[in-house]
Order: sequence, then structure tokens, then C-alpha cells
Amino acid sequence: MRIWFLKKEESKRGSTKDAILNYLKAHENSSLGEIVMNLSLSYTDGLNNLLELKNEGKVTNNRSPFKYRVAGM
Repeated sequence: MRIWFLKKEESKRGSTKDAILNYLKAHENSSLGEIVMNLSLSYTDGLNNLLELKNEGKVTNNRSPFKYRVAGM
């Protein structure tokens, strides 16, 4: 039963990452607050998924102002 739970979480995380990428494609240079508010995510879920996407090289961010965008755009 525990394995099923982990797979369900992984698929949820994948769909959250896809939603974030799609949002950033439509709204370039968005802040974490804008992303979590428009996608109805918790701050923690949004931040964790963005950090994973950043580590995978799929998104980048500016330092000032702190905004995210899809890598290569």
C-alpha cells in the first residue's frame, strides 16, 4: 500500500511541475507568489516544485526582482 502512495505523490508532483511550466510559458517572469496564487498551490509545494525544476535546468530565475521563467526563453 505504501508503494501506491509514493507513486500517486510522484504523479501529482509531475502534474504540478507541468502546470508550473505551462503557467511560466504563458506568464514569463513570474514570482513564486504569482505562481502559487494562480495555480492554487501551497507555498511549500510551489517552492519545492520550482526548486526541482530549477535543479533540472527547466526554469531559471532572476535575483532582482526574484522572478522565474522557463529556461531558454
